[in-house]
Amino acid sequence: MLSPRAKSRLMSSRLGGINSHPAQIRFMLGERDYHLNVEYLGRLEIAISGRFTGRIYRFNPVQPIQQVDPRDAFYLLASRRFGVAR
Repeated sequence: MLSPRAKSRLMSSRLGGINSHPAQIRFMLGERDYHLNVEYLGRLEIAISGRFTGRIYRFNPVQPIQQVDPRDAFYLLASRRFGVAR
């Protein structure tokens, strides 16, 4: 049986240089104006309340990108109607 360290080395060698850690977005707690650009992928105009902050976000096909609090963005991005804007 392999030790945890040997397993780790084996897995690293099998990944062939691919980073196994997913990208993470971090925000400073003291930062006031942090936001995430979220894109609405739907075809109708909607207004949705942020689950964490209660803020109302209005999206439409003409202006599909809004700045969203990251705590609310988590819930929006779980839906197929939204994506991270590039």
